[in-house]
Amino acid sequence: MVAAIVKRSLSVYRETAVEMSLQQLRMLREVANRTTIAAAADSLGYTSSAVSQQLSGLEKATGVAVLERVGRNVRLTDAGRELVRHADDLLAGMEAAQVAIERLSGEVRGVLNITVFESVAATLLVPLLERLAQRHPDLELRTRQLDPDLATEALASGELDLAFAIDYPHSPAPRRDDITRFSLLKDDFHLVVAADDEITGPRVRLADLANRRFVASPSDLTCGRCVVVACRDAGFEPDLAHQIDDYPTTLHLVGAGQGVALVPDLGLIDLAPHLRTVEVDPPVSRLVQLAYRTTNVDRPAILAVRQALVEIVDELGLGLRHLHR
Repeated sequence: MVAAIVKRSLSVYRETAVEMSLQQLRMLREVANRTTIAAAADSLGYTSSAVSQQLSGLEKATGVAVLERVGRNVRLTDAGRELVRHADDLLAGMEAAQVAIERLSGEVRGVLNITVFESVAATLLVPLLERLAQRHPDLELRTRQLDPDLATEALASGELDLAFAIDYPHSPAPRRDDITRFSLLKDDFHLVVAADDEITGPRVRLADLANRRFVASPSDLTCGRCVVVACRDAGFEPDLAHQIDDYPTTLHLVGAGQGVALVPDLGLIDLAPHLRTVEVDPPVSRLVQLAYRTTNVDRPAILAVRQALVEIVDELGLGLRHLHR
């Protein structure tokens, strides 16, 4: 049946001479992943009506319906699923061709869409933008903040070109063949307490903090989940008195006596004098990584960003040139 639908679609396509665009296929794939046109439009940065119009054009080009409504959601028809299956190969092939052309030209130019998370944005983003502007004035980075958990799907769909990602040794991120992760730095966590806190030594067992109140990122976000998992591994459920996804605010709360916090090196760039850090046992750390589609591993613009970041984190004394995956 599917073969017959595809055959009919190709026949109608030849008769009408209407082209299916890669953008239409990308939109169809995103609708398949998100299950609603509104969600797909939001993820791609279009209006719902624009996506609907493009998909109507796709149906006109193929001569068959690609979507059907199921309550408030939509699902792909047999023809739609067949198109999405081929869309993955077509989009990957077009990207590989683009990378090959850019490599031949040797030029570092164009626009890269990249996501950051709070501590990276506060420490690495400005030096990165300044270095790229000096070396590659024809390359533009456009950034937005996004939790690393959400960045992988956005990368895979083509919505993003690059993303700052996080991996935790005690809670490794799932691996995907279509996404490459390059580890930039090891970010160690430290316990931040008020200068006059009852903890007096340079090191504390994490298990000894079972009765303390914590200030941490929300537990449904990557950084907050890291704190929760580390505490659970130490044998207790942390009391998350304040869930704040912002390290400067977290430090203010600690200074005001509202709790203690596990904060990585990147969040401690400007530690106030009324605060101090204590090492924790067992140690807690994370790897900060640059993630991109595997089809883009040789793209000159991606390599330029990666090289600039390696230099910047090495200058901070945090680089991991030997670690990448």
